[in-house]
Amino acid sequence: MVRFEFGSLESTERRMLALTCLENLRAMNSGIIQNVKFDERGLIPAILQDASTSDVIGLYQMNNECLVRTLSSGRAVFLEEAGGGFVGGRFRLVDVRLTAAGGALSVLVERADQNGGDIGTSLLPEINRAAPAEVSLVDVGSLDFGIAINKLYALIIDRKEKRPEGSYTSYLFNSGLDKILKKIAEESGEVIIAAKNKSPVEIISELSDLFYHLLVLMVERGVSLAEVQAELARRAGAPGSHGREGAEPSPNHPHS
Repeated sequence: MVRFEFGSLESTERRMLALTCLENLRAMNSGIIQNVKFDERGLIPAILQDASTSDVIGLYQMNNECLVRTLSSGRAVFLEEAGGGFVGGRFRLVDVRLTAAGGALSVLVERADQNGGDIGTSLLPEINRAAPAEVSLVDVGSLDFGIAINKLYALIIDRKEKRPEGSYTSYLFNSGLDKILKKIAEESGEVIIAAKNKSPVEIISELSDLFYHLLVLMVERGVSLAEVQAELARRAGAPGSHGREGAEPSPNHPHS
């Protein structure tokens, strides 16, 4: 069994992570906008959060143009309450998440400026500051999981490109596809054993190992997180995905 941790990312690694996440977002751009449920005014609430701490900065409004600008520029852009203009633009975008119902967004950003200082919240006016009860619009646990997966995926890409000595990930890539597949088979078996033992701690540990090796396989075979997300959304029958919600389960895809 392999144990791994993310560790602290340097500023260059954080920038690489942001770029990787942005590439995934751009790939999902049309799907996200199609699934968004704007209100009768053409607006949707967007919770602005610090990606590194999950702290809520504030609750803002976005329209379709704000969302397009945010996804295409890599900077969080919101609708100004007075005048209908745009505010923001200096928060570096890390991720954008849509609630299952499609009625709210969570915009995760990096607040540090290029000199390492904290931009803080002063660049954006306090438009409709989020009340504690409103934070429940976002499944924070799911957000954190998605951020962790994105970080690990970006780190694995970096390991494949640089192949540092002593890295287990480098060892897997150097050993080739057959070795990666063998490890996935081993970890899958260990997940099954852990499930049979009914030990939550053991199951979590083994699932983490399996997720890691699956991400290594994805990087090795050039499969992006956005592509997997789009396929899962299609099977779940997400709005606009032309999925299979309500259809009879397929023997090949029992979870659909």
